[in-house]
Amino acid sequence: MVELLIEGLIFLVASGVLIKAASMAVKSIISLAKDLHLTEFVTSFVIAGLVSILPEFFVGVNSALAGVPLVGIGTLIGNNIVDLTLVIGIIAILGREIPVQRKGHLSTVPFLVAVGLPLGLMLDGNLSQVDGILLVAAAIIYFGWVLQNQPTPLREKKKPTEWKKLFPEMGKFVVFVGLIYGSAHFVVQSAVQIAHGFFFPEIFAGLFLISIGAALPELTFSIQAIMSRHKSVALGDVLGNVALDSTLSIGVMSIIHPFSLSLDIIGLSALFMVFAAFMLTTYLDSEKKLTRRDGIALIGLFIVFVVVQLTLNAAGGILLSE
Repeated sequence: MVELLIEGLIFLVASGVLIKAASMAVKSIISLAKDLHLTEFVTSFVIAGLVSILPEFFVGVNSALAGVPLVGIGTLIGNNIVDLTLVIGIIAILGREIPVQRKGHLSTVPFLVAVGLPLGLMLDGNLSQVDGILLVAAAIIYFGWVLQNQPTPLREKKKPTEWKKLFPEMGKFVVFVGLIYGSAHFVVQSAVQIAHGFFFPEIFAGLFLISIGAALPELTFSIQAIMSRHKSVALGDVLGNVALDSTLSIGVMSIIHPFSLSLDIIGLSALFMVFAAFMLTTYLDSEKKLTRRDGIALIGLFIVFVVVQLTLNAAGGILLSE
């Protein structure tokens, strides 16, 4: 009982730090957008997206260095699926309606190419160093294109960039993001212990808490952005994270350790990832906004993914037992 009380206290303290750090990170990214004369969406897409991929990026790099790259690529693809369905679904519901300006926000084809490129390169059953170089190059080209194609008026402001203010603000943003990830780790860890203490079924505790844990930093940051009425920041962080994980993170992994993979194992998840990206961009492209109805549909897709994975795992277990 005492251990549960301690875990509960850790959960509450870590949750408080998580929420406060996310709030400060949102304010910091808004300030950076003004200093850089960029739109809030582009600043969040590039800077917040780049910083927020670091945990799964290092998981991927470490798994490649350890000679087990499938662990890393599984983490990256799984995180992208959660972001594209569960996280964006929740912020769409909370935001009620997230308007999307065609120019300066997202162009469907380049984003889908970025997300779908790893799957295309996997079709031969390998990810080589050449594939990795192509993915890294795609990341550089795509994010350069995003910066180049933001709305013109913001790029033409006469006031010059104040670099002396910019670097401290970027440093503060990195610190806040570090606090988000650190506190999220303790939130998930304590939640798992509490679940075990109340004899919550382990398979469901693991499945849902790990999924939420993977998405918690982006989710908390995005919710704070929605509450602060900076809806484009919420969307930009998640989409930037997905695009970078699909290109830069997987690319660096395959450069470090080229590997073969079975599409039977990873192919279904990769297809789900691409389909989720297609579904999302279809909503954004046709309606020029993200609505609650779209959010419910995306969360529904996440539930379908979970059910399919559980069914396949159960079927695999039955076959192995026979």
